[in-house]
Amino acid sequence: MSFPSSFPVGLNVEWMQADSAPRNNPYLKNWLLDTGSLTERVQSLCHQFTLNVLGQAETALHANEQSLLSHQQSHQPSQAFQVREVLLCGNTLPWVFARSVIPQRLVEAELANLGSEPLGKRLFNDARFIRSEFELCQLPATALGFERNQQLWGRRSLFTLGEDSMIVAEVFLPDAPVYYSRYDNGTES
Repeated sequence: MSFPSSFPVGLNVEWMQADSAPRNNPYLKNWLLDTGSLTERVQSLCHQFTLNVLGQAETALHANEQSLLSHQQSHQPSQAFQVREVLLCGNTLPWVFARSVIPQRLVEAELANLGSEPLGKRLFNDARFIRSEFELCQLPATALGFERNQQLWGRRSLFTLGEDSMIVAEVFLPDAPVYYSRYDNGTES
């Protein structure tokens, strides 16, 4: 498994409303707007699933992240955040790059000691977390260090618990099944 970038990779892109999802590709659109656990969906399509933590630390937020968090009434400007970046890998290939911006209070409480455990496992097993609508992005694969002439799609949403909101952003990498309908029935052909 190789990923051409190192922590913090970042995701300094422009986000758009979910209605900009590709209408001519229902398979891709389904992946982008699926509200279920992405980790579970990826696991169901591969023989070997791994989660590689690129890093987790306090680091500068992008302006688009600060803007999204500042629109939350519960956001407190002095609140500290940690950025967690991981790769979801299927059959040793990186399929998804995920960047989460997590309030320090959640890192010390509900999300303590994540290690190599998928964040989604905690979020989707705790009904107190409420998910927002998705925003989408497109970026060239070269922006993440891949030497491919390919446009990648990503999505992000907020998960809110009480007064705390966190951003979970996911970009589907070049080898992700989202771009290949051969995975459509849960099997690779």
